[in-house]
Amino acid sequence: MIKKIGWGLVIVLFGLVFYYHQLIGYGISQGKGQFIVLWNAQPIEEVLTNPNIADSVKQRLLVVNEIRRFAFDSLGLSPTNNYTTFFDQQGKEILWVVTACAPFKFEPKEWSFPIVGSFTYKGFFEVEKAIELTNDLKKEGYDVEMSSVSGWSTLGWFKDPVLSNMLEGTVGSMSNTLIHELTHGTVFVPDSMTFNENLASFIGRKGALKFLGNKFGRNSNEANGYAARLSDSEKFTEFMVLSATLLDSIYKNIEGFSLEEKQRYKAAFMTTFKSNIDTVSFNNPKRYQELFNGLEMNNAGFISFLNYRERQSQFDVQLEQEFNNDLSTFIAYWKLRYPN
Repeated sequence: MIKKIGWGLVIVLFGLVFYYHQLIGYGISQGKGQFIVLWNAQPIEEVLTNPNIADSVKQRLLVVNEIRRFAFDSLGLSPTNNYTTFFDQQGKEILWVVTACAPFKFEPKEWSFPIVGSFTYKGFFEVEKAIELTNDLKKEGYDVEMSSVSGWSTLGWFKDPVLSNMLEGTVGSMSNTLIHELTHGTVFVPDSMTFNENLASFIGRKGALKFLGNKFGRNSNEANGYAARLSDSEKFTEFMVLSATLLDSIYKNIEGFSLEEKQRYKAAFMTTFKSNIDTVSFNNPKRYQELFNGLEMNNAGFISFLNYRERQSQFDVQLEQEFNNDLSTFIAYWKLRYPN
């Protein structure tokens, strides 16, 4: 009897391995990529005393330490050991994400994973595998977007390092990225990727502005410059969300049309969409005009954007009306409701 039970368990185990072999293989691949990064990451304190490291890098890492302290002590994000180590990418991208969506409706493809739930993107440490999935999805008829990313969070499973490309750009953009990722370690709702990313984006942007005001002064060039960029970002978000809503209504109106007609309506919209960026009154219009030059926009591009930004106005209203623009109280509310 025991022998039969043992063989039964073996058969079930092999069945599960066969059924989930792709997921297991993906997990092993991601684990390997994560391990390489973690293994080669150096404690920031050691980097700061290394004479072979450029002073410019050391100065940025000192600011990283300031951002972490501000995020924990002033914003109320949960203290962790994340971003206490540094990984030098040596100018190379190390992580890519693939997003896919149905071509004539906003129905993103989802990938499900144990514990954390479903995601509308899939990440890779190996660019060849990202390209392979991109090509496979295109053959299946999906709109697809593949892009590199500058940071990620393991939600406290591992000690996330500062990547060298996080140190590029302004102090505002750097603090935005770090506070965004630290938010994931504070508030996380399983199987609610869009909510998690939108909340982290909101707290990252607002938190970065507060950090700059604290470090340089509220009326400093750094704080004012970032505030202008933040204003442009909010206008761009409004433009993108409105455009996505309009395109979604077009898709619903042409459901019964032929493939050729659907393609024609979609192409006409995309052309108008790209030219309409000139109607938005940005503080720095050149930046967004350059962004749109050569842009090959599709449904996956919209989904990728909305994953991070579609709920920003809702959080803005909530922050103002319910929390009197007190970001730390806003964070405490979500931290209590959905602790990670």
